[in-house]
Amino acid sequence: MEDVKVCGIVLCALCVCIVFKSIKSEYSLFIRLAITVATTTLSLSVLYPVLLYIDEISSNTAVYKYLPTMIKALGVAVAVEITSDICKDAGENAIAERVSLFGRAEILILAIPMIKDLFSLCDNLLR
Repeated sequence: MEDVKVCGIVLCALCVCIVFKSIKSEYSLFIRLAITVATTTLSLSVLYPVLLYIDEISSNTAVYKYLPTMIKALGVAVAVEITSDICKDAGENAIAERVSLFGRAEILILAIPMIKDLFSLCDNLLR
């Protein structure tokens, strides 16, 4: 039921945004930013119990040491996607693409220790 409320609020805010776009276009951007921040905060609060559950079920496995890295990569992906969408909404597609490129590079840097361990595992299996 919570999702229906959130979708209703977002649709109402979207209508307000469209009305302000024709009256005062500069206010429209701030309304979109407020909607983005509010829905992102709400999404993260909904995801928190899921992350706790994943932490709990993976605590006795070999994957546990990679969990913080995977959560950081997920956070980078979400932040970059939201920033890129805001840039696209503002009409700055070139900046949005550079932000996306930065996010991919950041996730690759975060994944390097996991890739190193994967290659090490493959090397041990082949010996």
